[in-house]
Amino acid sequence: MDATRRVLHGDLLVVDGRIAALGDDVPAALRALAGGRAPESFDAHGALVLPGFVHAHLHLCQTLFRGLAEQSDLLTWLREAIWPLEAAHTDASIAASVRLGAAELIAGGVTCVNDMGTVHHADVLCETLAATGLRGFAGPALMDQGERVPARLLEGADTTLERALALARRQGTGRVRVSLAPRFILSCSERLWRDVTAASREQGLLVHTHLAESPTEGGEVKGAVGSHAAPYFAAHGVLSPRFVGAHGVWLDEDELRLMKTAEAALVHCPGSNLKLGSGIADVRAWRQAGVRCGLGSDGAACNNRLDTFAEMGLAAGLARAKHRDDPLPARDVVALATCDGAEALGLGAEIGSLETGKRADVAVVDISRAHHAPFADRDPYTTLVHAARADDVRLTMVDGRVLYANGRHATLDPERVVADATRESQALLMRMP
Repeated sequence: MDATRRVLHGDLLVVDGRIAALGDDVPAALRALAGGRAPESFDAHGALVLPGFVHAHLHLCQTLFRGLAEQSDLLTWLREAIWPLEAAHTDASIAASVRLGAAELIAGGVTCVNDMGTVHHADVLCETLAATGLRGFAGPALMDQGERVPARLLEGADTTLERALALARRQGTGRVRVSLAPRFILSCSERLWRDVTAASREQGLLVHTHLAESPTEGGEVKGAVGSHAAPYFAAHGVLSPRFVGAHGVWLDEDELRLMKTAEAALVHCPGSNLKLGSGIADVRAWRQAGVRCGLGSDGAACNNRLDTFAEMGLAAGLARAKHRDDPLPARDVVALATCDGAEALGLGAEIGSLETGKRADVAVVDISRAHHAPFADRDPYTTLVHAARADDVRLTMVDGRVLYANGRHATLDPERVVADATRESQALLMRMP
């Protein structure tokens, strides 16, 4: 998934967490190592070796809510289910929710996430996410207003932003970094948007939010601030190269031009958009407008899978439905989940493709099984998008560290993860009013 989309047959060498060589360059690089050989190897015959998937929009705090929020309209879903559930979280339930989601993601070849937490427990979110070995961004949802928002999820603009900034200072610029995550226009005052914009500009922090997700949300946004989300963000300086907006289902051509001009990024969440009845985002139009874009599943409360393969298949199918004679090529869909997703998060120089010097964030996908045959290796892009499944993943590696191999996790105990999640979910429901 480099700039020329090379497909190589050969080996990949990892040294000190980075890609040291690939293809024909590996033998010489091996000779330069002490002893002339790698101390550890993984047999990837019959498989595709690719950059780990970048999951560019996610809510790990909602993994415990899987199957508990089945309303079909975004605002109803938030007000009647999600916000009350989030308000019932504790440190223990957040940790269990993160581990449950991470187990699914890692086993599915995901190496990097862009997560929005709930208002509280963001320190636990970041610590737990880091312990799983995943790379990514995470931050507390910022909310200082909103209809039917539980009191526990509302904080003053100064308080909510300062807590996020304090966490960002403590977390630093390691493998898991803190983003500023104002939830969406209806839950954030103009003052909060202004202060978030200033903090992002001064400290180089990612701004992760939602926009133009559903028709009812768009109507309420226009009634509240006099315009739709993208023009509001443009007028208030919120859009920038550090802006990552999820969904963007209802953006028109003018709004896409605003996103392009500001070098802002969008994240396509086709499964969530369909399940909540929000609509079908035109990712083909995003790309034609020159907007940076990635792929995500959203949370397990509205999908209900954290499965990049499922999202790639949906993205390709929906793009074909909207543009039957000029569909989104499978290669471009894989790019959404890898190199383009990395660029959307500002990490393109470090991850998203297999290139010498980049971080060794790698996934290995078995294509030797019956559901890939007989043409699996002739077009790897089509195989990944239309035939492969999450349970085809043989190995997931971040920074050269193997997190998952041949069905076994290195940083998580799946049985304990499920048991903890079940217990904490039941306790969370008991805390609901």
